[in-house]
Amino acid sequence: MIPVLHIGSYSFYSFGLVFGIAVCVGSFTVLRFLRTHGLVVNEPVLGALVIGFGFLGAKLDRLVVYGILLGHGHADLRAYLELRYGYTYLGCLLLGGTAAGVYAWANRLPLLRFFDSLFCVGISYAIGRIGCFLAGDGDYGLPSNLPWAVSFPHGVVPTLARVHPTMLYSSLWEFGLFAILWPLSNPSRRPALEPGTLLATYLIASGSGRFLVEFLSRNRVLAFGMKEAQMVSLAMMLAGMGILFLSTMQNRAGSQISREVVAAGA
Repeated sequence: MIPVLHIGSYSFYSFGLVFGIAVCVGSFTVLRFLRTHGLVVNEPVLGALVIGFGFLGAKLDRLVVYGILLGHGHADLRAYLELRYGYTYLGCLLLGGTAAGVYAWANRLPLLRFFDSLFCVGISYAIGRIGCFLAGDGDYGLPSNLPWAVSFPHGVVPTLARVHPTMLYSSLWEFGLFAILWPLSNPSRRPALEPGTLLATYLIASGSGRFLVEFLSRNRVLAFGMKEAQMVSLAMMLAGMGILFLSTMQNRAGSQISREVVAAGA
């Protein structure tokens, strides 16, 4: 693993470098989606809100769950506050998504269509998990004898045992999910997807993938026999199902109104 990259006389934390790439790719993809769907936003303001609050959420989630709820010591708390590692995607998605929602509501944008763009952050997560793998930051899984199991002797959280590279499992899942959803997001596709469908599908599929991967992770059980990421993933799946139901009901209501208008005109 390569926790620190040396380029000439300069040294870079691999996680930070890959994290920066992930943010740039995700931002570009989200903004392209918004432009393609005719949603006009103040791009610098929206970007600053989502990235800033997403960064804060990613750090706070790690700090609250691992540093406080699980009762880790002061040394661990100091480590979580360092900028070079200690972030969670789920915390980023929650607080960053909330900030995006407030922006959309304040600017009277169509919420379901706007939130559909959030599936694009999946590619940022996929890239970011590669950074976790390079850094060996402790997100690896349980010991394994599988051919692709790896060790992290020089990682941020080193181990000589061969373990599941759970970061890469999540990364592959998210890359595959993005490869399926991006073509479906084309507004010229027929039949066009109803607003909210992309977001709902992403929440259900991404939550399912993370829920399953957590069975192989080293994370501690938090409550109800589940780990923190599994509990959040379950909430994501339920939210996705709720959004899908809402989108379906709105579509049926719109179709009913259209039929009534046609009937009245006849």
